[in-house]
Amino acid sequence: SYSGAGQPGLPGSLAYVEQNFGKVADFGQRALAYLIDLALTLIGLVPMVIGIISDQGAPEVEERTDEFGYTTSTGDFDPALAVVGGLLITLGALISIGITIWNRIFKMGRTGQSVGKKVIGLYLLDDKTGQPIGAGMCFLRELLQGLINQVFYLGWLWMLWDADKQTLGDKAVHSSVVVVPKR
Repeated sequence: SYSGAGQPGLPGSLAYVEQNFGKVADFGQRALAYLIDLALTLIGLVPMVIGIISDQGAPEVEERTDEFGYTTSTGDFDPALAVVGGLLITLGALISIGITIWNRIFKMGRTGQSVGKKVIGLYLLDDKTGQPIGAGMCFLRELLQGLINQVFYLGWLWMLWDADKQTLGDKAVHSSVVVVPKR
């Protein structure tokens, strides 16, 4: 395989990927797909907000200390309401985590497309074979990307100056994101 500049397109390189699998997605396309995926996880906010409101309905007990140093409590604390609120908050967090795992690891690993990538018309693939990278490699990609962004904030930005337009997570698992041809 050869790139347009006459240089050999080595497997995994931008030239190889674009010649064999399609145009590599740009930063804006990938960011928009990620924002759609992020919005999907907000479904978990529904039970969380209800849980927070439930907790607000369980007023705190007010404690007072008298002149002798004795503490007395007043207020109508409803422990059942507090438990329900806490459970709803936990349920909301679990729903958000579950959606992320399903969408960004299993769905994207198996099909090459998360919900956001499908909407925008992008496809995650192995940069040598053109096939989806699988759930295990997708998990590693997401884990590394998350850790790198927490420490260096470069995981996503890396693709802005990388010759192969890959994030650091992509580089670690040999993946690329290409634009799906319009049909």
